[in-house]
Amino acid sequence: MESPASQPIYRYWVELRDRRDGSVRELRLHALKRIHLPTKKGAPRVPDEEVLQLQDGVEIIEAKDLDGLAAQLRLGYPDDTHERFLRRERDHEAETRKAEALNNLIEILARAVAEDQLRAGGRW
Repeated sequence: MESPASQPIYRYWVELRDRRDGSVRELRLHALKRIHLPTKKGAPRVPDEEVLQLQDGVEIIEAKDLDGLAAQLRLGYPDDTHERFLRRERDHEAETRKAEALNNLIEILARAVAEDQLRAGGRW
């Protein structure tokens, strides 16, 4: 079983092809998790919300799942005028950034443990 750190990372986008002139546009797809942080003590906790988001110029299209996103895209880009495709490719740069971040975190934690041990008299 692979560790989460070694799993591949993909970037996703929606390709819109205009049937009238053949032009193609790409809208990057983002997956977000909204977390409600209560500002008052004792306030009820609102459940987290996962959202898919596309930015089309100044308009932001949001949906809870791919079916909802497809339905909204179909309204703005009807079948008779547009083709819509969900695309993905492996994001090697993001994988490298993640690996570097994890290595830096491990280094920070190792230093903190070593400093704590030295302060405690060097006993392991």
